[in-house]
Amino acid sequence: MDGTLTSLGVYDTLGDAKAALAIARGEEVRGIFTPPSVRKAERRAEAEQIERESLTFAAWSEQWLTELEANPKRSGATVVSYRSVLANHVLPVLGDTRLVDLTAENVSELLVELRSQPSKRHPGATVNGIAPNVAIVLRSCLNAAVKRKAGGLSTFTFPEAPKHLRVRPEDPTGEEVATPAEVERIAVAMPERLRIAVPLAAWCALRIGEVLGLQRRDLEHLDDPARATLHVRRQFNVKAGRLTPPKADSARSIAIPAFLLADLREHLDTYAGTGPESSVLANTRQQRVSQTALDNAWRAARDKVRPGFRFHNLRHTGLTIYAQQGATLAELLHRGGHTDVSTALRYQHATAERDRALTARLADVLGRMSS
Repeated sequence: MDGTLTSLGVYDTLGDAKAALAIARGEEVRGIFTPPSVRKAERRAEAEQIERESLTFAAWSEQWLTELEANPKRSGATVVSYRSVLANHVLPVLGDTRLVDLTAENVSELLVELRSQPSKRHPGATVNGIAPNVAIVLRSCLNAAVKRKAGGLSTFTFPEAPKHLRVRPEDPTGEEVATPAEVERIAVAMPERLRIAVPLAAWCALRIGEVLGLQRRDLEHLDDPARATLHVRRQFNVKAGRLTPPKADSARSIAIPAFLLADLREHLDTYAGTGPESSVLANTRQQRVSQTALDNAWRAARDKVRPGFRFHNLRHTGLTIYAQQGATLAELLHRGGHTDVSTALRYQHATAERDRALTARLADVLGRMSS
């Protein structure tokens, strides 16, 4: 043909081979000849493209989640949360859609529908927290798909997502910080075997999952105020229904206030098992107390003292008072197990208020000295 040796294939008979050669020469004359090897490659590429573009959102999201779970830098709790969000709110609607068929309109319609649903936890709220969370997870999942060109998806314009708006009603007192006296009164109102959870959450700045995840071995040197230490090594993840590592980069070791040590020792001697892995908060069968049991006891106790006050606000209370003692931003980040500076900065308003108060007192003193 053009001097290039081209294989037309293997034939059973000489007649068949000659016929194939005649057809190829005719196609060459008309300028439409394509070597069989090229046609085979084209068919293979077409089949691969069809298979690639058949990838549904459900199949891709499972692949994405599996890769996240294998990433040691990714919090297991975060992956559990992502899986829950997708399973409950996205897959029932978009799961069977091919990635290449997914549009911004599909996503926008889903988010609008989710945003219109009433809040289950706060029936009186005008918004819920579902849509913003779904948008975060969905955007991350689709961005990963585009980066990998998964399912043939090479680009995707994510629609404007709903912003986080306050769902829970405002604290009727206008404050999220309790006084030490209120913390003590709520603790006293708790069942005795759960009472220690309140000062632990407040004065050691623990999340509820971190309190539930505490084991005897996490409390060290309780007889020595200068060395008493609490280690945050795990949390109870209510979505996973099991103990998991704490939130990303929030494992930490912190000093226990001296005034709490006697109560801690008495609690451990009275209510906790003797083994190092025994739960600090245990029921009568020496099993870890469930979050539901703790939450129910908490609500009953706080309603006697400060209705509507959240368990998480105990942590806010402790960090605010800690900041008032002059804690630096780095110290706040460590004690609270924060990775986001902006989150820790919220507590520094307490330091600023304390600074103004002390400055006012200084002005009074200097004024008297100069008079």
